Amino acid sequence: MLHPNFTDTASGPVGRVVTSEEYPATAHEFYFWTGESEAAERLDIGHIVVAEAEDATAVAVLDDPRRYSDLQSFLDDFYARDGDAALEALSERVEILVFKARVLATKHRTERKKSKRPVRSGPVYFATTEAIEFALGREDFSGTPIPMLLHENGNEVRPGVPQRTPLYVDEDYLLGPEAGHLNITGMSGLSTKTSQALFTISSVFQKAGEKKVAALMFNVKGADLLYLDKPVNCPPGDEALAERYRKANVRGLSSEECEMYEALGLEMEPFENLKIFAPLRYGMDRGGRELDVSDLSARELNTRRTARGEDACVHPIVWELGDVLPYAGYVFEPSDFDDKFRGFIEELRARRVSTVAEFQSQMREIEDYFEEKEAEGKSVSGWNGHHIATINKVKNRFGSLPSKCAGLLAHGRVEYGDTPKVDDAFTDREMRVVDISQLSGVPQDLIVTSVISRVWDMAEKGELNVDKLVIFVDELNKYAPAGNKPSSLKDTLVDISARGRHLSLTLFGAQQFRSKVHDEVVGNAATSLYGRIGDEELTNSSYRSFSQTTREELLQLEKGRLLLRHAHYAVPVFGRFPRPPVLMGKQGTDIHGGQDVDAAQVVRSVMNGLVKNGKVPALAKIREDVAGIEEARIHESLDRITALHRAGSAPKNPYESFKRSLKGRSSSNGNGSFGDGFGGADLGFLDNVRRMRES
Repeated sequence: MLHPNFTDTASGPVGRVVTSEEYPATAHEFYFWTGESEAAERLDIGHIVVAEAEDATAVAVLDDPRRYSDLQSFLDDFYARDGDAALEALSERVEILVFKARVLATKHRTERKKSKRPVRSGPVYFATTEAIEFALGREDFSGTPIPMLLHENGNEVRPGVPQRTPLYVDEDYLLGPEAGHLNITGMSGLSTKTSQALFTISSVFQKAGEKKVAALMFNVKGADLLYLDKPVNCPPGDEALAERYRKANVRGLSSEECEMYEALGLEMEPFENLKIFAPLRYGMDRGGRELDVSDLSARELNTRRTARGEDACVHPIVWELGDVLPYAGYVFEPSDFDDKFRGFIEELRARRVSTVAEFQSQMREIEDYFEEKEAEGKSVSGWNGHHIATINKVKNRFGSLPSKCAGLLAHGRVEYGDTPKVDDAFTDREMRVVDISQLSGVPQDLIVTSVISRVWDMAEKGELNVDKLVIFVDELNKYAPAGNKPSSLKDTLVDISARGRHLSLTLFGAQQFRSKVHDEVVGNAATSLYGRIGDEELTNSSYRSFSQTTREELLQLEKGRLLLRHAHYAVPVFGRFPRPPVLMGKQGTDIHGGQDVDAAQVVRSVMNGLVKNGKVPALAKIREDVAGIEEARIHESLDRITALHRAGSAPKNPYESFKRSLKGRSSSNGNGSFGDGFGGADLGFLDNVRRMRES
């Protein structure tokens, strides 16, 4: 035996290589018939075995099982039984099960030599973990191994427990610079595309070592990505929280999934550094000449994470008119957006018209111009080279901008101050989620296009502030479709797929139909995952490199099982992965989304998110402190404290500041004067930031 460490001799031979005139062994595949042993009966598609050539050991993955007998045709058996299906034959006909094995790698007797010789007739064994890791090229990795899936072989490490081997990918070929990008394909709801992306990002965060990494994701469905900082396993020691987990029927990870995490060498940890960005709900803009976003609460944003105590990580996305104008082609109908219309918009940009208020002022100035000329008895048909019909058309179409942008566009100037922005530089292990699930059409496309374009600009200028940034984009067939239809977002995604790996940017893309995504986007992905795929998609040429058996397997894959193709793999391999260790979708909203609790519990929940170094007072003490105070007043105080925290100006002792605010006079107006607890009722909220921090 050339490489005994590659061979599971404990399970014994599971078959024997067979060659024939019709089915010879080649450098890339061979056939073997299976034995009658218990181990051989566990052989199945996707298992990995070893066989030997003269001076080398081949490691191969099983494909295309077929059962043979000596019958020449079906009629032979029909006549042998006289057409009676119940009639037993006088002697049992011999049948054999034959597997085709596709070679992953071959290891020569001499380390420095390479071998491509076909295997010879001889016994076949289950491959060991060491053999599988060799076959998948781990020893040739130039970067850190990143676990993606867990392969389960047919041999057992103990009765009932299959041999499990992590399927690693090379970090340098996933995140760059050698190659990059991940593409995930599968039917909606059946392929766990988002779950796998989260699992892979968590794996990258844990295995990247000293490299600074971050991720940007777009939440497009419900509350899928809004509670990634919450563990799926209920933290011990909080009975009230445990009861909410029970009511939501969230049982956490199973014992098998916990074992899978252990086998993969990963911790079951949520994303602690989570930031969520969402636009205003339509109608929440206060209509003034200036909007201070630090004074906005999560209740005013178009997101499902709005419960007090859970909103400290939620931040607004608000645009001025000047932010919308570069994307006017997305906002207005193509029939409206002609050269004349575009020319007037460029005039506005040249005049630095950046707010709706300034646009209205500019329109009044133009109207005054026409009135003056009319009073002088002069007939003019345009202003500054723009025809009056074009000007009226622009004025009319701009009137619908607030509703088209659905809360994204503010009337006046937007002042962020120290409040985080969606296009700020990233921090290490940051998970940044842009929530567009409540939007559709124009505003959704605007946000995705602008955010990705801005991040691409930051990458080109070296301003990301991290070594690697992962961008996850679902529905690639919508944002980077195949065909020649032009789109600035598609062009940016193509650029990222082509050059992003050299600029610390990696695209994790997902779609239901891989064949409908731009060729360069999928072609530049060095790693691909395939879940369950519909038969109408599998007939496409994108899947012709897969064997017929593999394609048929993809038609019926269960959740959690995927096919992995990577730059180091000669043949794609099936594997499984556990659920991400975070709350997703309805789980998060059921447990943390505005549960019916008393004011003291709300205060405690908020303080748990704000107090980093210190102990939050007991519930009984909080109840004593808030006794007799109106709930609206308590909520107002909590909103102010949370706003300071989001703006990076949190007080040293949030709870003590909260108590002092309750002792002051309540605000008598709606503009943010807050009371003696923040330095006096006559002072506005932002004037008291220094006092709050000093407290």
